[in-house]
Amino acid sequence: MITVEEARRTMMQQVTACATQLLPLNEGLGCVLAGDASAPVPFPLFDVSAMDGHAIGGPDGPWREIGTLAAGETFGEALAPDACVRIFTGAAVPRGSYAVLQQERCAQREGLLHWTGGPFHEGANIRRKGESVREGDRLLAKGARLTPEAIGLLASCGIGEVSVAMPPRVSVVRTGGEFIEQGRPADGRIFSSNDSMLMAAIAQAGCRTTTAALTADDVHEELRGVLEQAVQEGDVVITTGGVSVGDHDLLPPVLEELGAAIHFHGVAQKPGKPMLFATLKGVPVFALPGNPRAVMVLFREYVQPFLNAMQGAADPGPRTERLPISGPLNVKGERSEFRAAHVSEGRVHLLADEGSHMLRTLVEANAIAYIPHDVRSLYNGDLVEVHYLPQ
Repeated sequence: MITVEEARRTMMQQVTACATQLLPLNEGLGCVLAGDASAPVPFPLFDVSAMDGHAIGGPDGPWREIGTLAAGETFGEALAPDACVRIFTGAAVPRGSYAVLQQERCAQREGLLHWTGGPFHEGANIRRKGESVREGDRLLAKGARLTPEAIGLLASCGIGEVSVAMPPRVSVVRTGGEFIEQGRPADGRIFSSNDSMLMAAIAQAGCRTTTAALTADDVHEELRGVLEQAVQEGDVVITTGGVSVGDHDLLPPVLEELGAAIHFHGVAQKPGKPMLFATLKGVPVFALPGNPRAVMVLFREYVQPFLNAMQGAADPGPRTERLPISGPLNVKGERSEFRAAHVSEGRVHLLADEGSHMLRTLVEANAIAYIPHDVRSLYNGDLVEVHYLPQ
């Protein structure tokens, strides 16, 4: 068995970059930029008013009002020092504007505008052309993920298309004959959750699934056929179940028979000790155990960072921090552990250590605490590494 750190290094050595595509900006949510995005124009595009008020031509009033400007309109002449225009938020300030005075502190008397507030400076309440972004500035670096905020930033500078990595297609394979199927008896059978859970996790990660999950009973030829289909359809394959060393765990020998390169089988970790990672016909295969908790932890810790790296993400994740633990912890055995945790007020609160078939505390968690194999005891306030879960 190898360590968690060795498994991660080995896995990441097999990353191949996804192809790129040009997409309309409004279709890019969740995608990773394939190159830097630079501003073709400044932002703001011109000097604009930061509020509703009056643009004045000079510092000394009163001023005579000579017009009104709404957002989207322009004023054809420069303001004289004794002139002003009524102006609204986002409107282009006229040439010669000294400042914009907020309307709440202005008064009209005898046809003139009077200022009733305190001292003000030149340029007050004016957003200058390019003060936020200059033409040619790098807005986002290659490898940045397009969040709603990032899309807004690009759109504000007139960018309508982006070059992004094509999200990988992921084939999901569920093995085993113990699941309840429509029209089949339920005695001794269980509801399937891994396939639904993985399909949802893949979608949340911004990737695509090839079809509905492929399924195979623990039958040699059936499993072989499903794996061959999975690698033909997907850029990455995730399987669940059949990966240990029991009589019905056929996945490792079938992979070998198909000519797969087994990079590791067995990691000194809890949960997920039997995990296998291979490449079959150039396609990465993550063979995960059948227990749902192990499946979800291993997806977050291994598969999702791998999918992010394929897309060129600057930081494949998981997002990591070291924080003080709330309360003592003693760990048995020699394996590294991934524990459900809730981070609040800067401290790590470990949740119940459920079995690898249970998901309840993962639902309650906002992070996974990582306890390396060489750390067996922690005391209240000791720092522990946490990997934040997507929310």
